[in-house]
Amino acid sequence: MPQQPNSSEPNSRVVTALIGTTVAGLIAVSYPALIPAITVAGVAFMALAILLKL
Repeated sequence: MPQQPNSSEPNSRVVTALIGTTVAGLIAVSYPALIPAITVAGVAFMALAILLKL
């Protein structure tokens, strides 16, 4: 019997991305001095995500 694909996997990635974006946005609003650090961290995260094909 063939296995059904896990349909919740793409949704969990979207939810994780939305939660991360919300947290980063809240930090940026609360502490505007951290915006450059958040930008660098976001760029590093995206580079790792592309490198590891997450």
